Amino acid sequence: MSIDIFFKAFILDTLKELPTEKNELIENMNLDKVFSTDFNDWKKTVKKVLNLSETIEIAIKDLWLRNSEISKNGETELTTDQFAELFIENYYKENSKVDVWESESDINNAIKRIAESNLAE
Repeated sequence: MSIDIFFKAFILDTLKELPTEKNELIENMNLDKVFSTDFNDWKKTVKKVLNLSETIEIAIKDLWLRNSEISKNGETELTTDQFAELFIENYYKENSKVDVWESESDINNAIKRIAESNLAE
């Protein structure tokens, strides 16, 4: 089973779009045993296994918000599933910048956009 299945679930969960049944299914898989971790939290396990940054959730939410705005202004509607697949594809590209912040103001602006959105915690 590919880790990308769990990466996609991680992205969907970050966007509050992972169905409860899928979340429960993943929780019952005991990823800690599969990946020799002891987080007792499948999302922390995925984060560790993929070596995701501490700001990955901010990057996911901010890109989703900005892409949703672009698709509203255009003709195409991007689903969360499509977004998750594109995010993963771009994440793995050489020299990927999907989770790279050029400056502190960039990450602070992203945090502000998220706080003012439906993705706020």
